Amino acid sequence: MKKLLSIALSVFTFSLFGQCNDAFFPFEEGVNFEQTSYDKKGKTQGRTISTVLNVDGSSATVKNVFFDKKDEEVADGEYTIICEGDVIKMDFNNFIPEEMLSQYGDAEVKVEGDFITIPDDLQEGQTLQDGSGTVTITMASQAAMNIKMDMEIIDRKVEKAETLDTPAGSFDTYKITQKTIVTMNMMGMKKTTETSSASWFSKGVGMVKNESYDQKGNLAGYSLLTAFNKN
Repeated sequence: MKKLLSIALSVFTFSLFGQCNDAFFPFEEGVNFEQTSYDKKGKTQGRTISTVLNVDGSSATVKNVFFDKKDEEVADGEYTIICEGDVIKMDFNNFIPEEMLSQYGDAEVKVEGDFITIPDDLQEGQTLQDGSGTVTITMASQAAMNIKMDMEIIDRKVEKAETLDTPAGSFDTYKITQKTIVTMNMMGMKKTTETSSASWFSKGVGMVKNESYDQKGNLAGYSLLTAFNKN
């Protein structure tokens, strides 16, 4: 009986990691990668170095270290990626543009929301699940200036498959487009804006490129995978 249980657990574990290895993220401890952010003219605005600290069953803990345009470290934090069945579930804060939050300096930022899912079997024309969340920005010295942003990520679609060349290498990717609706509440006033973005994901790697567009559809900025290293 114990032998049969051991075999069953081994098969389950192999199956689980087989699924995770087929995901659009590197489920492997020690992997580190760098995303560099640029403005619409291609001028460097900062970079983020991410390291997969731990892989425990079907979840991975990742540490981010953020650097500004002067390449000085400004912040760090951790997030979780979950492999569940044939999808990965990503923390909502991964989908908030860095430039949106950087303008608030040393304010306390709290992000709450749904996991955003990405299936393993992306296909052109596929519609993906929407998501929503809330960003609360607390000003240490000006409580009246506290900001709450309700966000909806909608119209997520797989536009096409294509190969991208980056400083980190050449990657086979799927381009996912989406719209983001932000309702900002501050000092009793409410304002709603709608922007759009496109992200390119590669299996075993994650996001290779991201482009953000303003309300008129013009490029506002982008990020690119500039390094990717395994043990």
